[in-house]
Amino acid sequence: MTDTGKSFPAISIVMPTYNSAVYISETLESIRNQTFKNWELIIIDDGSDDGTQEIIEGLNDERITFYKMPRSGIISKIRKMGIEKASAPLIAFMDSDDLWADTKLEEQVLALEQNKDADFCLTGGYNFIQTGVPGDFFYKQKEGMKYGDLFPSFFQSELAVYLQALIFRKECMVSAPFKETDNDIDFILRLAKNFNGVILYKPLFFRRMHDTNFSNLNWKKNYNKGINAIKSYAASTDPDIVRTAFFKLYINYGEDCLKHDERRNAIQNFLRSWKYRPVSIIPIKKTVKSMFSVFKNINQ
Repeated sequence: MTDTGKSFPAISIVMPTYNSAVYISETLESIRNQTFKNWELIIIDDGSDDGTQEIIEGLNDERITFYKMPRSGIISKIRKMGIEKASAPLIAFMDSDDLWADTKLEEQVLALEQNKDADFCLTGGYNFIQTGVPGDFFYKQKEGMKYGDLFPSFFQSELAVYLQALIFRKECMVSAPFKETDNDIDFILRLAKNFNGVILYKPLFFRRMHDTNFSNLNWKKNYNKGINAIKSYAASTDPDIVRTAFFKLYINYGEDCLKHDERRNAIQNFLRSWKYRPVSIIPIKKTVKSMFSVFKNINQ
């Protein structure tokens, strides 16, 4: 289903950027290579001073609109500005250092067409350092889909929450508005709480990992935001789902602490998870393994 393009775009792609000259050419190429051609790209520049603007303007692509703003450092504010400028009935997000598979938009549009009462769609994907070399995949499952009320699955950390994997109907903004304080978790949970959605497990979004990557620098803050998100929905959600959500979040938090060589923090989070599933041996096994690692390092 390749769209040849129309005067009125079917998808508005919102891209915040700041000093992305090193990566943005590759990102723009992955957007321009989409098999679905009927899109507009709205780039909101947050005060770059590294030649990002010259790279964008050098493409001379009429589908790309560039806005230069004073530096704010608030990515959610930049995204909200992009949404307000969007003219299409569908909205997608992209960061200026990530990549999409060529069929990403096409497959998502088709999924929404086939599931008329779904208002958003996300895809699978993977992290990478070197282009074309997959790192960690978001899901073990690489094919198939899941449709319907996805809120419990998101809430319990069963589904990945990346805005760059998302397409949603702009009309969703009426009951699930994007806020200037939103992160990926906040907005996607709000969508899932209010609307049915589709997950395509196929890896179509590729998330670049590097030292200046926003999520790489703010991984602890992201977990704390996840904790706050669970708390904010706890009163209106089944208690067992809430307990499972906390259990899985603290397990994942502990695992990430280990990846960042923060073993004591890992132990604390594994013990926190145990409080929500006291019959589970998983937190104990992970705690013992982490403690052994700490003692081993002390004795070296």
